Amino acid sequence: MKAQKLELTFFKKVKLTKDTYEFYFERPDKFNFRSGQYLKIFLPIENPDIRGTSRYFTISSSPLNKSHLTITTKIIRSSFKLTLNSLVSGKKIKAFGPMGYFNFNLKSEKPKLFLAGGIGITTYHSILKTLEKKKMSFNILLIVSFSKKENVIYFDELKEIESKNPKIKIIYSLTKKSFDKFESGRINKDLIIKYCPNYLDYEIFIVGSESFEENLIKLVKDMNVVEENIFTENFPGY
Repeated sequence: MKAQKLELTFFKKVKLTKDTYEFYFERPDKFNFRSGQYLKIFLPIENPDIRGTSRYFTISSSPLNKSHLTITTKIIRSSFKLTLNSLVSGKKIKAFGPMGYFNFNLKSEKPKLFLAGGIGITTYHSILKTLEKKKMSFNILLIVSFSKKENVIYFDELKEIESKNPKIKIIYSLTKKSFDKFESGRINKDLIIKYCPNYLDYEIFIVGSESFEENLIKLVKDMNVVEENIFTENFPGY
């Protein structure tokens, strides 16, 4: 999909955790994108901090949803995030996109292993919402890690998708505390083998912070996964 200048109209936000929100924008006519692509968002900020007036965000909604687009992010005390959090319904902002492509090929019959760190789950949320009602010929296993239960997003929504599609399996893990329905600890070799013993037959997708991606790429390579089966998104400004 060719990137283009966009005008987006904000209309609501939904609180997912103490500091994580989904921001909803009307979807422009004839704007198309693929799951996993992202936008560059521009905000009018009079006295921006050192990071400036723009950020990149994965489109967390499905391309099949024609009425709106969503981005999902934590609100920290940066001038950009505080301005984003103060948007009022009807406010128009500038954007550019879509950009990036996660090399997710619906026509490939290889099973997929999705690995995510924290807010990196937004990419897979878009993909799984797209596949929600599709009868697939391949299996998908998502393993995502969050630090604490209070930071977890999309759990109920993705587990509902899992319950309706026998080809999809969703695993959440917490690195700091243990709770029922959650694995404990970071994504590691043992956790992958527990749920995906034949991982060498899978295409493996990795999304998260720069350090998360570096660590997971090294992990799966050390597990003898060949490079052509490893896919990451070089996402600026994660």
